[in-house]
Amino acid sequence: MESIIADIVKIIKSENNVIAREKALMCYFFDLIRELMTAALEEVDAGLVEETKKQGYQIEKKNKRSVVTAFGEISYWRRRYACPGKKAKYPLDKLMGYDKYKRYSVLAVKDILQVSAVATYRNTALAVNTLSCFNISHSQVGKLIVQAGKQIKAQQQSEERYDGIAQKKKVPVLYLEGDGVVIKGTKKRLEFHRYQVCEDIINLSKTRRKRVQAKEFVSLSRLDALQEIKAYLANAYDLSDTLIISNADGGAGYAKKDFDEIVGYCRQHEHFLDVFHLNKKIKDRLSFMPAMQGKLISAVEFKYDRHLTDMILDTIESNLIDELEYWLSSEFAGGQLDIGDQEELKGAVRASLRKTHEAHLGIHHGAIESLTAGHSYLNDFSRKINQINI
Repeated sequence: MESIIADIVKIIKSENNVIAREKALMCYFFDLIRELMTAALEEVDAGLVEETKKQGYQIEKKNKRSVVTAFGEISYWRRRYACPGKKAKYPLDKLMGYDKYKRYSVLAVKDILQVSAVATYRNTALAVNTLSCFNISHSQVGKLIVQAGKQIKAQQQSEERYDGIAQKKKVPVLYLEGDGVVIKGTKKRLEFHRYQVCEDIINLSKTRRKRVQAKEFVSLSRLDALQEIKAYLANAYDLSDTLIISNADGGAGYAKKDFDEIVGYCRQHEHFLDVFHLNKKIKDRLSFMPAMQGKLISAVEFKYDRHLTDMILDTIESNLIDELEYWLSSEFAGGQLDIGDQEELKGAVRASLRKTHEAHLGIHHGAIESLTAGHSYLNDFSRKINQINI
């Protein structure tokens, strides 16, 4: 310990530049960690000799290996064991989780993948190279992501995931959540699809409920992820008396009908749009009437009042009809616009407004053609109609 402190003091005194000093200290600390880790691994490997020999294995030779870990690259010697009729093995590698032919440790890969979820391959490499004590190229980042995706898919397809499920579980409430994550690369993008299943557990001592994660599914293919979660639910749960509560952002593949397909038969299924996308949808649809945006958000999210929500929607509809009647009766009277029956047009507007309750079915654009060239009021009305993306 005294020699280590002496080395640190020497580095501090030898550098005048604060950045150079901290870099020198960082390099010293990481070098020290690697030296200690190498010595520790070789000691652990020596401790595995007796146990491995009891299994019928004999030491064949010692090989050197290098692994990139979260604290840098380490090199160490470990024993290779052989046994007649059995596959040779390295007990130390298995203990540490260092897979054969793989250069990076599990934690190093996890850290890289976390950064790549919010950055391009090049920016991920830049962040890793700047903040860690090992270097990686953007192409290596891409390879790690692809390898991780294949490994996740292989693990989920393994029948071992159903081991221990002797009887289907019955739970009062089951929560399902789904979302897609896009990782942008330099030439192409990689898309992960994630579904999560949570159980509703009742703590009898406190009569309180809490959600506990039961299973998570991640795949490069949305269809594969769907099949996995469907198979899991069918094998693990009896949903005949279960309330299913699902949540997503409403994007392609994450609408209520998609979760209906996942769930199948159950007592009841309630689907919710997440708050961010709900607010965005309301603000987009009511961009022509800002005063009603906050009222509708409050009624839906905070008060959770269906009657109040219907009243606000009726008010919005009434305002639109009055807007429409004003233009039809004043600006278009005697003009060249052939609009047919006004009552039929007003009925069509009312019908289109009622479709706001079916936003998950898709987005349609309404428009009115201007037959009076350059008419400012008509053009303004056309823009207003186009803003109602029902």
